[in-house]
Amino acid sequence: MNPDELLSRYQAGERDFFLIDVNGVNLMGATLRAVDLTHANLSQTTLVQANLSRATLHNANLQGVDLQGANLGGADLSGADLMGANLVAADLSFATLTGVDLTGTNLSFARLMGADLNGANLCQVKLLGADLRGSLLIGANLSRSNLSRSYLFEADLSEANLEQVKWQCSLYNLQTHFPKAFDPQQGGAYLIAPDVSLAGVDLSGVNLKRENLQGANLSRVNLSKANLRWTDFRDANLQDANLSEATLSGANLQGASLSQTNLDGANLSGTTMPNGELHQCHGIQKLAER
Repeated sequence: MNPDELLSRYQAGERDFFLIDVNGVNLMGATLRAVDLTHANLSQTTLVQANLSRATLHNANLQGVDLQGANLGGADLSGADLMGANLVAADLSFATLTGVDLTGTNLSFARLMGADLNGANLCQVKLLGADLRGSLLIGANLSRSNLSRSYLFEADLSEANLEQVKWQCSLYNLQTHFPKAFDPQQGGAYLIAPDVSLAGVDLSGVNLKRENLQGANLSRVNLSKANLRWTDFRDANLQDANLSEATLSGANLQGASLSQTNLDGANLSGTTMPNGELHQCHGIQKLAER
């Protein structure tokens, strides 16, 4: 079936394309929401920025498919073959990926929040900057994968194979589950939690929205251009920290130390300042001195 026929039939209301063969075609930007592509052959297909939210791709052949920036939120990809696929910046939030073969796949900056990856093969997968908050990775094979600067808050990696995984600057919290006796900090990951010490750490551009860093030692930390909306910094030490161009709207800085803190260009709309007052458009220099 050629892409024009597929899209024409979809627009006419058809959703069942079981066993369809459209390998190597160009479906860039196509809208195929809730389509059923069970056992379909989509290998080498271009689906850049396509909308496949809530699609059924159970046991589909997706080898080498280009899904960069595609929307696969809530999609069923269980048992699919995604070896060598390009999923950079794709949205896979709450997608079902149980038993999926993702060997060699590029998932850098992908959104995998709440995704079910139990038992998936993620060997040698690139997950740089990927958002894995609340994802399920129980028994998954992550050997030799790269999770640098990824977000692992509330993720469950119980019984996962974490051999030779790169963890540099990945972030996790107390609700993240790792295999017994595994210490992610030895690989360069950072714990985001109350009372931790992250002095001098480079966390520029990170997303710590609504995280709890109450009482943390964040002196000299680099949080420039970071998303810190509604983050709890109560009684934290932010002396000499770099918060330039960071978004702190709704954050709580009550009792925090801001001596010599760089707040140039920071968004302080609705921020609770160290004295307990809400920010009211005062000069940044004066705020930093409080």
